[in-house]
Amino acid sequence: MRRALLAAGAAASISAAVTLASACVTLEPPAPKRAEQFTAGRALVDLARLEELRATADAQPGDLEAQWRAGQAHLRACLAGHVDQRDHAEHYLERAWRLDPSSERVPTARTLGRFLNMRSAVLDLERLDLQISVYASLLPETVTAEGEGEGEGEGEGAGIGDAQRLQFWGFWAAAKALRRYAEGEQLRALAEVDSLEDTLRAWTEANPGDIDLHTMAGNYALTFAGVIPVGVGGRLRAGIDYLRVQQDNWDQLSPGARSQGRAPNVRSVFALYLAEALLAAGEVDEAGERYRRLIHLPDQPQTPARRQIVALAEHRLEHLDTYAGDREELLPLWPAGVTGCVACHARAASLPTDDLYLLSELR
Repeated sequence: MRRALLAAGAAASISAAVTLASACVTLEPPAPKRAEQFTAGRALVDLARLEELRATADAQPGDLEAQWRAGQAHLRACLAGHVDQRDHAEHYLERAWRLDPSSERVPTARTLGRFLNMRSAVLDLERLDLQISVYASLLPETVTAEGEGEGEGEGEGAGIGDAQRLQFWGFWAAAKALRRYAEGEQLRALAEVDSLEDTLRAWTEANPGDIDLHTMAGNYALTFAGVIPVGVGGRLRAGIDYLRVQQDNWDQLSPGARSQGRAPNVRSVFALYLAEALLAAGEVDEAGERYRRLIHLPDQPQTPARRQIVALAEHRLEHLDTYAGDREELLPLWPAGVTGCVACHARAASLPTDDLYLLSELR
C-alpha cells in the first residue's frame, strides 16, 4: 500500500510538473521591426548596388563568388539598419552554402548560421531547420549524433574539442531546444537549455581566461532570462557574473569580437547589458558604477546608437531606485533581438525604443 501511495504521489508530481511547465513556458515573440524604425526613410547603404548584385547572382546561380558577394552585401545592409534586406541576405548566403557546404572556399556556414540567429533570437521559427543543419555541418557527426539521441553523452558537449566548436555547438543546441519547444515538447526543451547552460558553465570554469567564452555564456544566460519565465533569477545572476568578467577584461577578447571596424558600438552594448542586468537584479550600487563607466568609455565612435545608449545610462542613473529590481519590465534587456544586432554594427542607424522600458522620456 505504501509503495502504491508513493507511486501515485510521484505520478501526481510528474503530472503537476508537466502541467506547470506547459502553462508557464509560453514564449512571446516580440513585434517585428521595420527598416524605417532604424533608417527613418534614409538610404544608409547603396541600394542600387544591392540590386546589381542580386541581378548578377540570379544570372549565375551556380557561381559561388556571385552568391557570396550578394549575400555579404545584403547582410551588411541589414546590420546597418536596412532589416528589410534580411530575406535577400539569407537567400544568397544559403545558395552559397549549398554550393560550398564544407566552407572550403568561403566561410558560408558560420556566416549563414550566425545571420539566422536574427530570426531565432526573436522566436521566428521559419528557418530553424536550416539553422540547425548549417551548424551541424560545422560539427563532427559524433557530436551531433550524441545530441540527438538519448544516450549518456547527450547535451554534455562531449567530443567538441575546442572553444571554436563549442560556439557552433552552442548555437546548434539552442536552436534544437527551440525546435523542441515549437514541437510542443516544453519539458524536453527546458532540459536541453539546462544542459547547454551546464556545458557552458563547465567550460568557463575550466577556461577562466577565455573572455570570448564568458561573453557567449553571458549572452545565453541573459537572453534565456528574458524569454524563459522559469529560472529567471539564476540565469540573471549567471549572466551578470559572466559579463562582469567580460567587461573587466575587455582587452582580452579576441580582436574580431571587439573590433570597432566591424561593430563600432559593441562595447557600449555589452556595457549596457551588464548595467541593466544589475539594475534588474536590484544591485543598485554596482549598477550605478557600471552606468558611469559606460558613459565615460574612452575612444568610442559617436554614432546615433552610442548616443542613445549613453542617454539611457544617464536616465537610469537619475532614477536608480525607481527602476531597481523591476526585472519583469527590464527583461528582456534592451536592445534585444534584431535591434541588438543592429545596435552593435550600425554607424548611422537609430535604434527603435518601442520595447524599451522607460518611466519618462530620454533627454
